[in-house]
Amino acid sequence: MQPLTASDHLSPKKHFSFTQLFLALLALFVYFYGLGSDHLATNGDELLYAQIVRATAQSGHWLPLQSPIAYHRNTKPPLLFWQGIVSTDWGNQWSLFNLRWPNVVYTLLTAFLLFLLGKRLTQRADVGLLAGLIFLSFFGTFRYGRCFLTSAPEVFWLFLPLFILLQWPRSSLSWKTILLSGFIIGIGLLYKSFALIIPIAAGKVWWRLHAHKYDFKKWLRHDAIKLFAIIFVALAVFSLWFFLDPHPQAILHDFIIRENLGKFDTGGENYFWNFFVGSSSVWRNVIAYPLNAGVLAPALLAFFVMTFFRRKELSYEETLLWIWVIVVFVVFSLPNQRDERYLLLGMPALAVLLALHWEKIPRWTLALSLVAVFVITAGLAGLALLLEYHLASPIWHFYHYPITYWFLLGITMGTALYGVMKKSPTRALVCPCILLLYLCYAAFLSPFDGPLGQFDQSARDAIRCKKIWVPVNFNAREESYRFLLPESPALLPYDYKESITIDEMKAKLPRFIVSLPLTDQSGDNLQGAHLLGRRLNLIDRFNAKETQAILMGNIAPYLFHQDLLIER
Repeated sequence: MQPLTASDHLSPKKHFSFTQLFLALLALFVYFYGLGSDHLATNGDELLYAQIVRATAQSGHWLPLQSPIAYHRNTKPPLLFWQGIVSTDWGNQWSLFNLRWPNVVYTLLTAFLLFLLGKRLTQRADVGLLAGLIFLSFFGTFRYGRCFLTSAPEVFWLFLPLFILLQWPRSSLSWKTILLSGFIIGIGLLYKSFALIIPIAAGKVWWRLHAHKYDFKKWLRHDAIKLFAIIFVALAVFSLWFFLDPHPQAILHDFIIRENLGKFDTGGENYFWNFFVGSSSVWRNVIAYPLNAGVLAPALLAFFVMTFFRRKELSYEETLLWIWVIVVFVVFSLPNQRDERYLLLGMPALAVLLALHWEKIPRWTLALSLVAVFVITAGLAGLALLLEYHLASPIWHFYHYPITYWFLLGITMGTALYGVMKKSPTRALVCPCILLLYLCYAAFLSPFDGPLGQFDQSARDAIRCKKIWVPVNFNAREESYRFLLPESPALLPYDYKESITIDEMKAKLPRFIVSLPLTDQSGDNLQGAHLLGRRLNLIDRFNAKETQAILMGNIAPYLFHQDLLIER
């Protein structure tokens, strides 16, 4: 396999510059900054997984996995939960930061693989760094690569076999490497699901068929046994869960049948109708890669079109990367449940491909990304002013964002605008501006993660060793209050409704947290109850009515809330 020549795609620069090294440090800082935030860009399943970690750690045993809700007991294989047990020292160092930082390390390791791969394919370190930065600039990576989910580990472990194939093409066919690949894939399966063996097997079959110029007999003679060996080793590693768990029949029922085979359940509807028309149709996957790319979506879409017209000119290495992208799309289009998160497995390959052709991507698509950065940053400025306006009362001590926040917004908007107006720096500024945008969002959350977003010590002392009922609008959302009120032995969920009132809650429960719009003053003059404390909260899940109201401009009542801790 001959490396791609730099002259095919890029300018002659071969080494790092000080600016590029600074950008690598910026990416590292951005991915760790605000990692303990309760309002991190994440997914609702994170708190469910955290709950399983806490319950399992309290049991004092690695297996079986535990959950307050038996239905969620074997939601995923154990490796993610064991990771959380270790990173929190069996729950003794219980914090969101400690749960999340190993996943950030996985994400950064994946970016490092892309750096090595880009360097290997072009003999240029700066192209490798660009591939890593593009990957870290994808919104899907930022959203799912920092929180306590299976996404970051599975992306790393399942991209690693393709990395080995492209990085060391000759040794990748040795039996030692074959067995190592099976073990690596098995670890990925223990993070997510045995079903991930399907895209891996399909990808490997296609890669080797392509290498044999689609001579099936030759593939059967030289590679079939090696593929079976990889599958056998990978599934053997995954099956350790069954051997180590004292209740393997529960795994079979909960995970194999309900969690995995259940993804093909159509709820009695026609599969093919749901495939094209349902709420989780294949069209959701069609837009999944651009959605995961975030503000880089225009460049990615243009790159798709470019590749289609030059598909006959693809190099061997590019073809292998594209095969993986296509296989991931096809395999995860088959279950009845489809989500852009499932296609994250293909994003590292797309990051490398984009880096190889970065100079050929139309400038106007990258300028659109910079425009999006400018508009979103301006939106964060508007939201900050709106929040300051509604906090302008003695209760909240007239909160103001620090000058550094406005300076960061100004730098981000100014840099994005400069990249739009000037032609030459556009390509160089896209990834830095996206990383700065992520930093702006984390800085916007500072009042919600600071003292205003916490119950004060007197409130925490008042509820020590007492049960509290907390509002929940998604599975295990009550777990978020455990980080805020570690002194309470029991946090009991109740269904949150927009129309709920303090009097209604007071009639039912002795002690509770109620979530009200920031402008609601019904908690200021309580009768028959004590206001023990309050905190500032940011709502991140909305029903159809609330979403419509926000789109119509009525933002503050739905986005900014206060949690009131009340005792009857």
